[in-house]
Amino acid sequence: MPFPPGIYRGAFCGGMLKGMRELLEQVQDIVADAPLPDKLLRVHQTFEGPKVTDLVGSTKVAVDRLVVNLDRGGTVAVGVGSRGIANLDVITRATVDRLKELGFEPFIFPAMGSHGGATAEGQLGVLESFGVTPEAMGVAFKATMEVAEIGRLEDGTPLCQDVNARAADATLLISRIKPHTDFRSHLESGPSKMCVIGLGKRQGASMMHNGGVPAFQRYLAPAARNYEAHTNFVGAVCLVENAYDETAIITALTAAEVGLEPEAALLQTSKELMASIPFPVVDVLVIQQIGKDISGAGMDPNVTGRLMIPREPENFGGPDLATIAVLNLTEATHGNAAGLGFADVTTARVLSQVDWHVTYTNAITSGSFGMRRSQLPITVPDDRRALCVALRGCTVPDQSLAKMVFIRDTLTLDTLWVSPTLRAEVQAHPRLEVLEEVSLSFDADGMMTNPWRLPRI
Repeated sequence: MPFPPGIYRGAFCGGMLKGMRELLEQVQDIVADAPLPDKLLRVHQTFEGPKVTDLVGSTKVAVDRLVVNLDRGGTVAVGVGSRGIANLDVITRATVDRLKELGFEPFIFPAMGSHGGATAEGQLGVLESFGVTPEAMGVAFKATMEVAEIGRLEDGTPLCQDVNARAADATLLISRIKPHTDFRSHLESGPSKMCVIGLGKRQGASMMHNGGVPAFQRYLAPAARNYEAHTNFVGAVCLVENAYDETAIITALTAAEVGLEPEAALLQTSKELMASIPFPVVDVLVIQQIGKDISGAGMDPNVTGRLMIPREPENFGGPDLATIAVLNLTEATHGNAAGLGFADVTTARVLSQVDWHVTYTNAITSGSFGMRRSQLPITVPDDRRALCVALRGCTVPDQSLAKMVFIRDTLTLDTLWVSPTLRAEVQAHPRLEVLEEVSLSFDADGMMTNPWRLPRI
């Protein structure tokens, strides 16, 4: 008999936390103080890149291109995903407003695979956390996990489409194009993937993730041709973001362009605009928060360089990184702790925020992409001891010389806090500037008070 979902937030989770606290209190000496720096350097990192100044106008131009050949008066299903896309509420509202202006009857549906606990209600909750609600958008929402098969790939792999979207006269997606967190190819995160997984719901997500990296590299392009030929899919409003997590490009890819060179070209642009950690070697990376709204992987492997997928090499770029400490989950992740397994150490606070039902649903559906990434790292009672454990595991014999970098999350890299051991590298870097020295401080219970004030358990 399966556990009911509530067990993952109730007695099971509470008992696990209590047992872990008792264990950790017995091993105080193991997590004793390490030589943490008293001061950090607050550093500004400058990036170059375009920014869309007229979000509404640019969105309406993109919508016009997608529906130019459609008969007015028809219904249009607008698929919105589960990523924390910049200006998603504004762009979604502009999309449905333009459709109404042109005489169509739009509605919104969640296009997000197994996220939101793989339930219609959970997926509506994810959209709500982004400000995408029926009241804010001014149109009806139709949410279901039911799909219809629309075709098969040459090897017999089935492809599916949300039944509400299939019943409409046309379907379009709002899709960000960016480097994927799991694999490298000419097509990664974007409308071709959103067709298979977003339109395909949990079935599409399971099919792709069960096949691992080779499935994504092999199936996305031919799948796009199936959706073009056998469904009402007309294309996608495509977004590219700059290194400041701002909208850099809004454009349209028609169904005939999705999965081909135009999508691949936008992916290459996204890679060129992406933010990064500006140091070749980092001994300890401290991340204030992770979450599905930050990255599909919780924290972006394109930034950290950690992949953690069975039978795939750990050569994903990023710095030479020794240990990672994670101190919080975002509110918008709704308890989904995907990516926690990337960390070497975390806190009891994080455990208290985890919804294991949602986390395990996502991890198991993701197969090889999600299981290791959702494992539990070493867990300690407070922030100070988390940093001490991470420092002790960073392989630097004299830990006072360790290079420590603090970031809010892997999307926000224009401001960094670094240990004084990185001062010379900051001063030599053309994109970096020291703004000030700040203290690294904790209260009597070991909870961080500066440079961030984190919520108490």
